[in-house]
Amino acid sequence: MLVQISVRIEGREVGTVERELSASANDVEERVREGLQRAGQMVLEPAFLEMAKQVSAPNCCGHAMENKGFRLATVRTTCGDVPVARRRYRCSWCGHECFPADHLLRCGRYRITKPLARRAFQFALTEHFPRLLGILFDQHGVTLSHDTLMDLVHDAAGHLERLRLAEAARERNQRTPITPIVTPERVHMMLDGIIDCTNQTEPHPADPHQSRLIWQQMKVGAVSWQDCEGRWHKRMTWGRESPRDFGAALLRLARRRGYDQAREKIFAASGADWCWDVHTTVFPDAVPIVDWYHVSVHVWTAARIVSPQDPKSWADQALGSLRNEGGTAFVSWLEEQLKSRRGHARQSIEELLNYLRPRLERLKYPDYRSRGLQIGTGLIQSTGNQLVGQRLKGPGMHWTEQGALAITALSATDLNGDWENTWKHLALSS
Repeated sequence: MLVQISVRIEGREVGTVERELSASANDVEERVREGLQRAGQMVLEPAFLEMAKQVSAPNCCGHAMENKGFRLATVRTTCGDVPVARRRYRCSWCGHECFPADHLLRCGRYRITKPLARRAFQFALTEHFPRLLGILFDQHGVTLSHDTLMDLVHDAAGHLERLRLAEAARERNQRTPITPIVTPERVHMMLDGIIDCTNQTEPHPADPHQSRLIWQQMKVGAVSWQDCEGRWHKRMTWGRESPRDFGAALLRLARRRGYDQAREKIFAASGADWCWDVHTTVFPDAVPIVDWYHVSVHVWTAARIVSPQDPKSWADQALGSLRNEGGTAFVSWLEEQLKSRRGHARQSIEELLNYLRPRLERLKYPDYRSRGLQIGTGLIQSTGNQLVGQRLKGPGMHWTEQGALAITALSATDLNGDWENTWKHLALSS
């Protein structure tokens, strides 16, 4: 079966695409896709040329630059490679040259259109880069080099990272009024850290002549709230900066979600000291809650030593005291247990007490439960897995610092629902 596709622009035929289709369903669909792609190229070439012609002469050194004629360049699009003729301008005073139409047709300094770059970024969130290059070729008939793709991702993510850090700096240096996007009654802030493997190395402690890859922590923060219909919402941020600076970024995010107006403010995290430094310095007016499951791990560690024959019974009794009576009563219960213990059992209980005593104000679980507050931080652990674990911690993966931050920034933009708005205002280096 012979199929012909005629392409007309304003009533004028600019080309015809012919494809011979076989009886195979797979072959038919693939040949149709190729035909449509070729038709798209026929439309884009004159459309791009018309856009390039409409660009006015730019100025340089206070004078209009001279038109030096058209120069041909190939732009990679979702329809494949398209040749584009655009004017070259030159300043007669300083010799500077430019192609002003490029900023309309290309994504920054790259010879790739924004629609194709956007698809590449979407694939980058889930696919390894070598496989991603093959997908782009299979779907759009374009070939990108690994370096071009990496530079493009780093450039876009660097833009997002600069915006995030600028917001945090404004919050840290001058706390000004913010009009919140939502004003919920209760706002939750949660923090956690998740490690990923870098491509940096250090001497192996067991053998100084050998090296090992360095694992580094990515800080992850989330702000969550319920709407009037009881549905949960979440926005997240990321970073490797100091706890103080990261806290400023999380506060900026929280204030845009009604932190200043909220009747109740909840801060939940694991037992990591840096998380609670953020609470003390940035969110001192928020109710502090140590993650229940994090504390449970410490209790179970003690239970296996205190009662090796039946650790479950001891752990159930201990956690029951903590859950129903709170941290202060639980510490008193442990101190009674301490009187009859010796050796490793006594040492284990003492270690548990040393962990609990500085955190008593964050262990008021009966009060939290009576107020309907969450005592677990599964939400932030899930967030860490979404942002870092699923993409950065695959088998054998190790990342540059720039690459890890880039992928995390893109993932957060997507998960936060900012993907469309980001692409409207994305500014890449030219």
